[in-house]
Amino acid sequence: MRPGNDTPGTSDTSGSSDSGGAPCAAGRLPLLGHLIPLLTRPMPFLQSLADYGPVVRIHLWRRPVHVLTTPELVHRLLVQDAAKTEKGFVFDKARGLLGNGLFISEGAFHLRQRRLVQPAFHRDSIRGYATVTARRAASEVSRWEPGRPMAIGERMHELARDIVVEALFATHLGSARKARIDRAVPVVLTGFVQRALYPSALLEKLPLPANRRFDAAVRELRAVVDDIVTHTVPRQGPDGTLLDLLLTARDEGTGRAMEPAQVRDEAVSLLLAGTETTATALAWLFHELAAHPGLQDELSEEVCAVAADGSVAWSDLPRLQRTGHALSETLRLHTPNWILMRRTVAPLQYAGVRLPPGAEILFSPTALHRAPRIHPDPMRFDPDRWRRPGDHASRKLFIPFGAGPHKCVGESFAWTEMLVIAAAVLARWRLRPAEPVRLRETTTSATVRPRGPRLIIDPR
Repeated sequence: MRPGNDTPGTSDTSGSSDSGGAPCAAGRLPLLGHLIPLLTRPMPFLQSLADYGPVVRIHLWRRPVHVLTTPELVHRLLVQDAAKTEKGFVFDKARGLLGNGLFISEGAFHLRQRRLVQPAFHRDSIRGYATVTARRAASEVSRWEPGRPMAIGERMHELARDIVVEALFATHLGSARKARIDRAVPVVLTGFVQRALYPSALLEKLPLPANRRFDAAVRELRAVVDDIVTHTVPRQGPDGTLLDLLLTARDEGTGRAMEPAQVRDEAVSLLLAGTETTATALAWLFHELAAHPGLQDELSEEVCAVAADGSVAWSDLPRLQRTGHALSETLRLHTPNWILMRRTVAPLQYAGVRLPPGAEILFSPTALHRAPRIHPDPMRFDPDRWRRPGDHASRKLFIPFGAGPHKCVGESFAWTEMLVIAAAVLARWRLRPAEPVRLRETTTSATVRPRGPRLIIDPR
Protein backbone atom coordinates (compact mmCIF):
# COMPACT_ATOMS: atom_id res chain seq x y z
CA MET A 1 0.00 0.00 0.00
CA ARG A 2 1.33 3.46 -0.88
CA PRO A 3 0.81 6.44 1.47
CA GLY A 4 -0.27 9.89 0.36
CA ASN A 5 -3.27 12.19 0.07
CA ASP A 6 -6.12 12.60 -2.35
CA THR A 7 -7.42 16.15 -2.20
CA PRO A 8 -10.35 16.72 -4.57
CA GLY A 9 -9.50 19.03 -7.45
CA THR A 10 -5.75 18.41 -7.24
CA SER A 11 -3.40 16.09 -9.03
CA ASP A 12 -2.87 12.98 -6.92
CA THR A 13 0.56 11.46 -7.47
CA SER A 14 0.47 8.99 -4.60
CA GLY A 15 -1.97 6.59 -3.00
CA SER A 16 -4.41 7.22 -0.18
CA SER A 17 -7.30 5.55 1.61
CA ASP A 18 -10.95 6.50 1.39
CA SER A 19 -13.43 6.10 4.23
CA GLY A 20 -13.98 2.46 3.34
CA GLY A 21 -10.28 1.64 3.54
CA ALA A 22 -9.34 1.33 -0.15
CA PRO A 23 -6.13 3.09 -1.23
CA CYS A 24 -6.36 5.41 -4.21
CA ALA A 25 -4.03 4.71 -7.13
CA ALA A 26 -1.39 7.31 -7.89
CA GLY A 27 -1.72 9.68 -10.82
CA ARG A 28 -5.26 10.94 -10.40
CA LEU A 29 -5.79 14.19 -12.35
CA PRO A 30 -8.48 16.86 -11.85
CA LEU A 31 -11.66 16.07 -13.80
CA LEU A 32 -10.03 13.20 -15.75
CA GLY A 33 -9.21 10.97 -12.81
CA HIS A 34 -7.16 7.98 -14.00
CA LEU A 35 -8.53 8.06 -17.54
CA ILE A 36 -5.19 8.87 -19.22
CA PRO A 37 -3.24 5.83 -17.98
CA LEU A 38 -6.29 3.64 -18.56
CA LEU A 39 -6.41 4.73 -22.21
CA THR A 40 -2.72 5.15 -23.02
CA ARG A 41 -1.21 2.16 -21.16
CA PRO A 42 -4.19 0.16 -19.99
CA MET A 43 -2.64 -3.22 -19.24
CA PRO A 44 0.48 -1.96 -17.42
CA PHE A 45 -1.76 0.37 -15.42
CA LEU A 46 -4.29 -2.31 -14.51
CA GLN A 47 -1.57 -4.82 -13.64
CA SER A 48 0.16 -2.25 -11.42
CA LEU A 49 -2.94 -1.82 -9.26
CA ALA A 50 -2.24 -5.10 -7.48
CA ASP A 51 0.71 -3.33 -5.79
CA TYR A 52 -1.79 -1.32 -3.71
CA GLY A 53 -3.56 -4.36 -2.33
CA PRO A 54 -6.61 -6.53 -3.12
CA VAL A 55 -8.94 -3.52 -3.49
CA VAL A 56 -7.85 -0.15 -4.91
CA ARG A 57 -9.80 2.95 -5.84
CA ILE A 58 -9.45 4.70 -9.18
CA HIS A 59 -11.52 7.46 -10.78
CA LEU A 60 -13.02 7.45 -14.26
CA TRP A 61 -13.54 11.15 -14.77
CA ARG A 62 -15.00 12.06 -11.36
CA ARG A 63 -16.63 8.68 -10.80
CA PRO A 64 -14.97 6.56 -8.08
CA VAL A 65 -14.53 2.91 -9.04
CA HIS A 66 -13.18 0.11 -6.85
CA VAL A 67 -10.87 -2.34 -8.62
CA LEU A 68 -10.55 -5.92 -7.37
CA THR A 69 -7.02 -7.13 -8.06
CA THR A 70 -7.05 -10.77 -6.88
CA PRO A 71 -8.64 -13.70 -8.73
CA GLU A 72 -10.18 -14.99 -5.50
CA LEU A 73 -12.10 -11.77 -4.85
CA VAL A 74 -13.31 -11.59 -8.45
CA HIS A 75 -14.49 -15.21 -8.31
CA ARG A 76 -16.44 -14.37 -5.15
CA LEU A 77 -17.91 -11.29 -6.86
CA LEU A 78 -19.10 -13.28 -9.87
CA VAL A 79 -20.30 -16.39 -8.05
CA GLN A 80 -21.19 -15.98 -4.36
CA ASP A 81 -22.11 -12.28 -4.58
CA ALA A 82 -23.76 -12.35 -8.00
CA ALA A 83 -27.24 -11.67 -6.58
CA LYS A 84 -25.92 -8.58 -4.78
CA THR A 85 -24.62 -6.89 -7.93
CA GLU A 86 -25.73 -5.70 -11.34
CA LYS A 87 -23.77 -4.98 -14.49
CA GLY A 88 -22.59 -1.39 -13.87
CA PHE A 89 -22.46 1.89 -15.78
CA VAL A 90 -20.53 0.60 -18.81
CA PHE A 91 -23.32 -1.89 -19.45
CA ASP A 92 -25.92 0.83 -18.86
CA LYS A 93 -24.45 2.65 -21.83
CA ALA A 94 -24.62 -0.52 -23.93
CA ARG A 95 -28.39 -0.81 -23.62
CA GLY A 96 -28.90 1.47 -26.60
CA LEU A 97 -26.96 -1.05 -28.66
CA LEU A 98 -27.82 -4.41 -27.13
CA GLY A 99 -31.28 -3.53 -25.80
CA ASN A 100 -32.18 -5.98 -23.05
CA GLY A 101 -30.27 -8.94 -24.43
CA LEU A 102 -28.74 -11.69 -22.33
CA PHE A 103 -25.45 -9.85 -21.83
CA ILE A 104 -27.23 -6.78 -20.40
CA SER A 105 -30.33 -8.08 -18.62
CA GLU A 106 -30.48 -8.65 -14.88
CA GLY A 107 -32.28 -10.68 -12.22
CA ALA A 108 -35.27 -12.89 -12.93
CA PHE A 109 -35.54 -11.65 -16.52
CA HIS A 110 -31.92 -12.61 -17.16
CA LEU A 111 -32.51 -16.11 -15.78
CA ARG A 112 -35.57 -16.50 -17.96
CA GLN A 113 -33.69 -15.40 -21.06
CA ARG A 114 -30.78 -17.68 -20.24
CA ARG A 115 -33.15 -20.66 -20.06
CA LEU A 116 -34.63 -19.69 -23.42
CA VAL A 117 -31.26 -19.16 -25.14
CA GLN A 118 -29.42 -22.13 -23.60
CA PRO A 119 -30.86 -24.81 -25.98
CA ALA A 120 -29.18 -23.02 -28.88
CA PHE A 121 -25.86 -24.13 -27.39
CA HIS A 122 -26.66 -27.73 -26.53
CA ARG A 123 -24.40 -30.50 -27.84
CA ASP A 124 -26.38 -31.26 -31.00
CA SER A 125 -26.42 -27.58 -31.97
CA ILE A 126 -22.67 -27.20 -31.35
CA ARG A 127 -22.04 -30.19 -33.61
CA GLY A 128 -23.86 -28.39 -36.40
CA TYR A 129 -21.95 -25.15 -35.82
CA ALA A 130 -18.68 -27.13 -36.02
CA THR A 131 -19.64 -28.23 -39.52
CA VAL A 132 -20.37 -24.65 -40.56
CA THR A 133 -17.07 -23.51 -39.05
CA ALA A 134 -15.02 -26.22 -40.77
CA ARG A 135 -16.50 -25.39 -44.16
CA ARG A 136 -15.99 -21.64 -43.75
CA ALA A 137 -12.45 -22.08 -42.39
CA ALA A 138 -11.43 -24.38 -45.25
CA SER A 139 -12.75 -21.87 -47.78
CA GLU A 140 -10.90 -19.02 -46.05
CA VAL A 141 -7.45 -20.65 -45.79
CA SER A 142 -7.63 -22.00 -49.35
CA ARG A 143 -7.61 -18.39 -50.63
CA TRP A 144 -4.46 -17.30 -48.78
CA GLU A 145 -1.45 -16.42 -50.91
CA PRO A 146 1.92 -17.89 -49.89
CA GLY A 147 4.74 -15.47 -49.18
CA ARG A 148 2.47 -12.43 -48.98
CA PRO A 149 2.20 -10.46 -45.68
CA MET A 150 -1.25 -10.78 -44.19
CA ALA A 151 -3.08 -8.95 -41.40
CA ILE A 152 -4.17 -12.03 -39.48
CA GLY A 153 -6.40 -10.04 -37.12
CA GLU A 154 -8.48 -8.66 -39.99
CA ARG A 155 -8.80 -12.10 -41.57
CA MET A 156 -9.92 -13.66 -38.27
CA HIS A 157 -12.51 -10.95 -37.65
CA GLU A 158 -14.00 -11.40 -41.11
CA LEU A 159 -14.00 -15.19 -40.75
CA ALA A 160 -15.53 -15.15 -37.26
CA ARG A 161 -18.20 -12.72 -38.41
CA ASP A 162 -19.04 -14.92 -41.41
CA ILE A 163 -19.35 -17.98 -39.18
CA VAL A 164 -21.58 -16.42 -36.55
CA VAL A 165 -23.73 -14.75 -39.21
CA GLU A 166 -24.28 -18.09 -40.95
CA ALA A 167 -24.93 -19.87 -37.64
CA LEU A 168 -27.45 -17.17 -36.71
CA PHE A 169 -29.21 -16.53 -39.98
CA ALA A 170 -28.04 -18.92 -42.75
CA THR A 171 -30.55 -18.94 -45.60
CA HIS A 172 -32.58 -16.14 -44.02
CA LEU A 173 -29.84 -13.66 -44.86
CA GLY A 174 -29.10 -12.88 -48.52
CA SER A 175 -26.14 -10.95 -49.90
CA ALA A 176 -27.60 -7.46 -49.39
CA ARG A 177 -28.34 -8.02 -45.71
CA LYS A 178 -24.94 -9.66 -45.23
CA ALA A 179 -23.21 -6.60 -46.73
CA ARG A 180 -25.09 -4.29 -44.36
CA ILE A 181 -24.02 -6.37 -41.35
CA ASP A 182 -20.41 -6.47 -42.57
CA ARG A 183 -20.31 -2.67 -42.79
CA ALA A 184 -21.94 -2.03 -39.44
CA VAL A 185 -20.27 -4.52 -37.09
CA PRO A 186 -16.66 -3.17 -37.23
CA VAL A 187 -17.85 0.40 -36.61
CA VAL A 188 -19.98 -0.68 -33.66
CA LEU A 189 -17.20 -2.72 -32.06
CA THR A 190 -14.65 0.08 -32.43
CA GLY A 191 -16.98 2.79 -31.14
CA PHE A 192 -18.29 0.85 -28.16
CA VAL A 193 -15.32 1.50 -25.85
CA GLN A 194 -15.18 5.20 -26.68
CA ARG A 195 -18.90 5.59 -26.01
CA ALA A 196 -18.67 3.62 -22.77
CA LEU A 197 -15.98 5.97 -21.39
CA TYR A 198 -17.82 9.22 -22.10
CA PRO A 199 -18.27 11.07 -18.80
CA SER A 200 -21.73 12.30 -19.68
CA ALA A 201 -24.60 11.30 -21.93
CA LEU A 202 -24.48 14.85 -23.31
CA LEU A 203 -21.30 14.02 -25.23
CA GLU A 204 -23.11 11.21 -26.99
CA LYS A 205 -25.53 13.74 -28.45
CA LEU A 206 -22.91 16.08 -29.90
CA PRO A 207 -22.71 16.00 -33.73
CA LEU A 208 -19.14 14.67 -33.69
CA PRO A 209 -18.07 12.49 -36.66
CA ALA A 210 -17.37 9.53 -34.37
CA ASN A 211 -20.82 9.85 -32.80
CA ARG A 212 -22.52 10.04 -36.17
CA ARG A 213 -20.69 6.97 -37.48
CA PHE A 214 -21.40 4.95 -34.37
CA ASP A 215 -25.08 5.92 -34.12
CA ALA A 216 -25.63 5.21 -37.82
CA ALA A 217 -23.95 1.80 -37.54
CA VAL A 218 -26.06 0.87 -34.49
CA ARG A 219 -29.28 1.90 -36.29
CA GLU A 220 -28.24 -0.05 -39.37
CA LEU A 221 -27.36 -3.20 -37.45
CA ARG A 222 -30.56 -3.19 -35.41
CA ALA A 223 -32.63 -2.43 -38.52
CA VAL A 224 -31.22 -5.28 -40.58
CA VAL A 225 -31.62 -7.78 -37.74
CA ASP A 226 -35.16 -6.50 -37.16
CA ASP A 227 -35.86 -7.06 -40.85
CA ILE A 228 -34.52 -10.61 -40.72
CA VAL A 229 -36.48 -11.47 -37.55
CA THR A 230 -39.72 -10.01 -38.94
CA HIS A 231 -39.55 -11.93 -42.22
CA THR A 232 -38.25 -15.28 -40.95
CA VAL A 233 -40.53 -18.29 -40.79
CA PRO A 234 -38.66 -20.46 -38.29
CA ARG A 235 -37.77 -24.04 -39.10
CA GLN A 236 -37.87 -26.90 -36.61
CA GLY A 237 -35.33 -29.72 -36.50
CA PRO A 238 -31.59 -30.25 -36.75
CA ASP A 239 -31.12 -27.86 -39.68
CA GLY A 240 -32.41 -24.88 -37.75
CA THR A 241 -30.25 -21.83 -37.19
CA LEU A 242 -29.61 -19.95 -33.98
CA LEU A 243 -32.35 -17.54 -35.04
CA ASP A 244 -34.78 -20.44 -35.58
CA LEU A 245 -34.05 -21.67 -32.08
CA LEU A 246 -34.60 -18.20 -30.61
CA LEU A 247 -37.89 -17.80 -32.46
CA THR A 248 -39.23 -21.21 -31.42
CA ALA A 249 -38.04 -21.14 -27.80
CA ARG A 250 -40.84 -21.27 -25.25
CA ASP A 251 -40.82 -20.35 -21.57
CA GLU A 252 -41.33 -23.49 -19.49
CA GLY A 253 -43.65 -21.74 -17.06
CA THR A 254 -45.86 -19.75 -19.39
CA GLY A 255 -45.34 -21.35 -22.78
CA ARG A 256 -44.77 -17.90 -24.27
CA ALA A 257 -42.24 -17.14 -26.98
CA MET A 258 -39.91 -14.15 -26.95
CA GLU A 259 -41.22 -10.92 -28.39
CA PRO A 260 -39.64 -10.04 -31.79
CA ALA A 261 -37.78 -7.09 -30.25
CA GLN A 262 -36.26 -9.40 -27.63
CA VAL A 263 -35.23 -11.89 -30.33
CA ARG A 264 -33.50 -9.00 -32.10
CA ASP A 265 -31.69 -7.97 -28.91
CA GLU A 266 -30.46 -11.51 -28.33
CA ALA A 267 -29.37 -11.90 -31.95
CA VAL A 268 -27.42 -8.63 -31.95
CA SER A 269 -25.72 -9.60 -28.67
CA LEU A 270 -24.71 -13.01 -30.01
CA LEU A 271 -23.49 -11.51 -33.27
CA LEU A 272 -21.19 -8.98 -31.62
CA ALA A 273 -19.91 -11.23 -28.83
CA GLY A 274 -19.41 -14.16 -31.19
CA THR A 275 -17.32 -12.07 -33.55
CA GLU A 276 -15.02 -10.05 -31.32
CA THR A 277 -13.83 -12.43 -28.60
CA THR A 278 -13.19 -15.41 -30.87
CA ALA A 279 -11.43 -13.42 -33.57
CA THR A 280 -9.19 -11.60 -31.10
CA ALA A 281 -8.16 -14.81 -29.35
CA LEU A 282 -7.31 -16.47 -32.67
CA ALA A 283 -5.25 -13.49 -33.80
CA TRP A 284 -3.21 -13.69 -30.59
CA LEU A 285 -2.81 -17.46 -30.98
CA PHE A 286 -1.38 -17.18 -34.48
CA HIS A 287 0.97 -14.35 -33.52
CA GLU A 288 2.27 -16.44 -30.61
CA LEU A 289 2.72 -19.51 -32.80
CA ALA A 290 4.59 -17.44 -35.38
CA ALA A 291 6.98 -16.46 -32.57
CA HIS A 292 7.30 -20.09 -31.41
CA PRO A 293 7.92 -22.14 -34.60
CA GLY A 294 8.79 -25.34 -32.74
CA LEU A 295 5.46 -25.33 -30.92
CA GLN A 296 3.69 -24.44 -34.16
CA ASP A 297 5.15 -27.51 -35.88
CA GLU A 298 4.16 -29.68 -32.90
CA LEU A 299 0.56 -28.52 -33.13
CA SER A 300 0.53 -29.02 -36.89
CA GLU A 301 1.62 -32.64 -36.40
CA GLU A 302 -1.16 -33.16 -33.87
CA VAL A 303 -3.77 -31.71 -36.22
CA CYS A 304 -2.61 -33.72 -39.23
CA ALA A 305 -2.65 -36.92 -37.18
CA VAL A 306 -6.35 -36.27 -36.57
CA ALA A 307 -7.30 -34.92 -40.02
CA ALA A 308 -4.62 -34.60 -42.72
CA ASP A 309 -6.40 -31.72 -44.45
CA GLY A 310 -7.23 -29.95 -41.18
CA SER A 311 -11.00 -30.40 -41.56
CA VAL A 312 -11.68 -31.69 -38.08
CA ALA A 313 -15.14 -32.74 -37.02
CA TRP A 314 -16.76 -32.03 -33.69
CA SER A 315 -16.00 -35.58 -32.53
CA ASP A 316 -12.29 -35.04 -33.29
CA LEU A 317 -11.84 -32.08 -30.94
CA PRO A 318 -10.98 -34.06 -27.77
CA ARG A 319 -7.93 -35.43 -29.62
CA LEU A 320 -6.51 -31.92 -30.12
CA GLN A 321 -5.22 -31.74 -26.56
CA ARG A 322 -2.00 -29.86 -27.25
CA THR A 323 -3.81 -27.37 -29.46
CA GLY A 324 -6.32 -26.91 -26.66
CA HIS A 325 -3.48 -26.17 -24.25
CA ALA A 326 -2.15 -23.50 -26.61
CA LEU A 327 -5.61 -21.94 -26.81
CA SER A 328 -5.97 -21.96 -23.02
CA GLU A 329 -2.60 -20.26 -22.67
CA THR A 330 -3.62 -17.69 -25.28
CA LEU A 331 -6.82 -16.94 -23.38
CA ARG A 332 -4.82 -16.64 -20.15
CA LEU A 333 -2.04 -14.36 -21.37
CA HIS A 334 -4.20 -12.43 -23.85
CA THR A 335 -7.69 -12.59 -22.36
CA PRO A 336 -9.77 -10.58 -24.87
CA ASN A 337 -12.15 -9.08 -22.29
CA TRP A 338 -9.68 -6.71 -20.68
CA ILE A 339 -12.10 -4.79 -18.47
CA LEU A 340 -15.49 -5.65 -16.94
CA MET A 341 -17.66 -4.00 -14.30
CA ARG A 342 -20.31 -4.64 -11.70
CA ARG A 343 -22.37 -2.34 -9.42
CA THR A 344 -23.47 -3.25 -5.91
CA VAL A 345 -27.18 -3.43 -5.11
CA ALA A 346 -26.53 -4.45 -1.48
CA PRO A 347 -23.69 -3.71 0.94
CA LEU A 348 -20.55 -5.77 0.29
CA GLN A 349 -17.15 -5.96 1.88
CA TYR A 350 -13.93 -7.09 0.21
CA ALA A 351 -10.63 -7.33 2.09
CA GLY A 352 -11.99 -4.98 4.76
CA VAL A 353 -13.21 -2.37 2.26
CA ARG A 354 -16.89 -1.52 2.72
CA LEU A 355 -18.86 -0.99 -0.50
CA PRO A 356 -22.35 0.53 -0.12
CA PRO A 357 -25.17 -0.05 -2.61
CA GLY A 358 -24.44 1.77 -5.86
CA ALA A 359 -20.65 1.34 -5.67
CA GLU A 360 -18.99 0.64 -9.02
CA ILE A 361 -16.59 -2.34 -9.15
CA LEU A 362 -14.09 -2.96 -11.92
CA PHE A 363 -11.88 -5.95 -12.67
CA SER A 364 -9.60 -6.94 -15.54
CA PRO A 365 -9.65 -10.64 -16.49
CA THR A 366 -6.45 -10.06 -18.48
CA ALA A 367 -4.61 -8.57 -15.50
CA LEU A 368 -5.95 -11.27 -13.15
CA HIS A 369 -4.69 -14.04 -15.41
CA ARG A 370 -1.22 -12.48 -15.23
CA ALA A 371 -0.99 -12.67 -11.45
CA PRO A 372 2.45 -14.22 -10.72
CA ARG A 373 1.12 -15.80 -7.52
CA ILE A 374 -1.26 -17.90 -9.62
CA HIS A 375 0.80 -18.26 -12.80
CA PRO A 376 4.59 -18.09 -12.28
CA ASP A 377 6.48 -16.14 -14.95
CA PRO A 378 3.08 -14.90 -16.15
CA MET A 379 4.19 -12.99 -19.27
CA ARG A 380 5.76 -16.10 -20.80
CA PHE A 381 3.64 -17.98 -23.34
CA ASP A 382 3.74 -21.52 -21.94
CA PRO A 383 1.04 -24.03 -22.99
CA ASP A 384 2.65 -26.61 -20.69
CA ARG A 385 0.91 -24.86 -17.78
CA TRP A 386 -2.29 -26.57 -18.84
CA ARG A 387 -1.08 -30.14 -18.78
CA ARG A 388 0.55 -30.08 -15.36
CA PRO A 389 -1.53 -32.23 -12.98
CA GLY A 390 -3.11 -31.08 -9.75
CA ASP A 391 -3.30 -27.34 -10.39
CA HIS A 392 -7.02 -27.08 -9.62
CA ALA A 393 -6.82 -23.64 -8.01
CA SER A 394 -5.59 -21.93 -11.16
CA ARG A 395 -8.30 -23.68 -13.22
CA LYS A 396 -11.03 -22.35 -10.91
CA LEU A 397 -9.63 -18.82 -11.20
CA PHE A 398 -9.36 -19.01 -15.01
CA ILE A 399 -12.33 -16.93 -16.22
CA PRO A 400 -11.92 -15.96 -19.90
CA PHE A 401 -15.68 -16.49 -20.31
CA GLY A 402 -16.66 -15.23 -16.86
CA ALA A 403 -18.14 -17.25 -14.00
CA GLY A 404 -21.38 -17.62 -12.10
CA PRO A 405 -24.89 -16.94 -13.44
CA HIS A 406 -23.61 -14.46 -16.04
CA LYS A 407 -20.97 -16.78 -17.51
CA CYS A 408 -20.92 -16.59 -21.31
CA VAL A 409 -23.67 -18.85 -22.66
CA GLY A 410 -21.71 -19.37 -25.89
CA GLU A 411 -18.50 -20.70 -24.32
CA SER A 412 -18.78 -24.16 -25.93
CA PHE A 413 -19.49 -22.57 -29.31
CA ALA A 414 -16.41 -20.35 -28.96
CA TRP A 415 -14.08 -23.19 -27.96
CA THR A 416 -15.33 -25.34 -30.83
CA GLU A 417 -14.96 -22.52 -33.34
CA MET A 418 -11.42 -21.63 -32.23
CA LEU A 419 -10.18 -25.24 -32.31
CA VAL A 420 -11.69 -25.91 -35.74
CA ILE A 421 -10.21 -22.73 -37.25
CA ALA A 422 -6.80 -23.34 -35.64
CA ALA A 423 -6.75 -26.84 -37.12
CA ALA A 424 -7.63 -25.58 -40.61
CA VAL A 425 -4.75 -23.08 -40.52
CA LEU A 426 -2.10 -25.32 -38.92
CA ALA A 427 -2.65 -28.22 -41.30
CA ARG A 428 -2.02 -26.11 -44.38
CA TRP A 429 0.19 -23.14 -43.48
CA ARG A 430 3.32 -22.22 -41.53
CA LEU A 431 3.21 -18.71 -40.03
CA ARG A 432 6.14 -16.32 -39.49
CA PRO A 433 6.43 -12.59 -38.75
CA ALA A 434 6.88 -10.38 -41.79
CA GLU A 435 9.35 -8.16 -39.93
CA PRO A 436 11.03 -7.98 -36.50
CA VAL A 437 8.55 -5.54 -34.98
CA ARG A 438 7.54 -5.91 -31.35
CA LEU A 439 4.00 -7.11 -30.82
CA ARG A 440 1.95 -4.65 -28.77
CA GLU A 441 -1.48 -4.57 -27.17
CA THR A 442 -4.20 -2.15 -28.19
CA THR A 443 -7.55 -1.57 -26.50
CA THR A 444 -9.17 0.67 -29.10
CA SER A 445 -11.93 -1.92 -29.51
CA ALA A 446 -14.00 -3.90 -27.05
CA THR A 447 -11.13 -6.37 -26.59
CA VAL A 448 -7.36 -6.16 -26.19
CA ARG A 449 -6.10 -6.82 -29.71
CA PRO A 450 -2.59 -7.49 -31.02
CA ARG A 451 -0.84 -4.75 -32.96
CA GLY A 452 2.41 -5.63 -34.65
CA PRO A 453 3.92 -7.19 -37.75
CA ARG A 454 1.83 -8.83 -40.39
CA LEU A 455 2.35 -12.55 -40.79
CA ILE A 456 3.76 -14.33 -43.81
CA ILE A 457 2.33 -17.74 -44.59
CA ASP A 458 4.28 -20.56 -46.22
CA PRO A 459 2.79 -23.84 -47.42
CA ARG A 460 3.44 -26.90 -45.30
